[in-house]
Amino acid sequence: MISNVLMVCHGNLCRSVMAAALLQQRGTGLRVKSAGLAAEVGQPAAKQAVAVLSELGIDIRSHRATQLTGRIANDAELILTMTAAQTHWLQSLYPVMHGRIFALRGFDSTDIGDPIGMPISDFRVCRAAMTTGIDYWAERLMRFNERSRGRAHDETLSAGRGAW
Repeated sequence: MISNVLMVCHGNLCRSVMAAALLQQRGTGLRVKSAGLAAEVGQPAAKQAVAVLSELGIDIRSHRATQLTGRIANDAELILTMTAAQTHWLQSLYPVMHGRIFALRGFDSTDIGDPIGMPISDFRVCRAAMTTGIDYWAERLMRFNERSRGRAHDETLSAGRGAW
């Protein structure tokens, strides 16, 4: 079962913050965090990111940028990056975690471009591109977790039968 997901981008000011909030909004019961490869620790989310998520009723005003560390990465059961290059870089940095690191839109080879410093319309384009990836992963994670719960339930029943 996967319960801890980490979203990673470059600065942890817009993409990973937005992706984490969008996945959390899906009500999947996951603990979702975000971090940056080169974060300016403590910086708030970009104003445009705050604005485009507030259009969906999501509030990220309390976010402060977090630098990705080995500890944060190791705590995650799944790490989703914004680009293929970020995925490859993290896989080389943490080779033991290779099977837990994927690009958010790796399924269709689409990188989520960094809208930092761009007009709000670019943040909306970014949000739309992310939403496709979030929907894909939310569905996969729910199915995976349902199967995991079913297997755990079956194993509990089997163990109980053996005790009789």
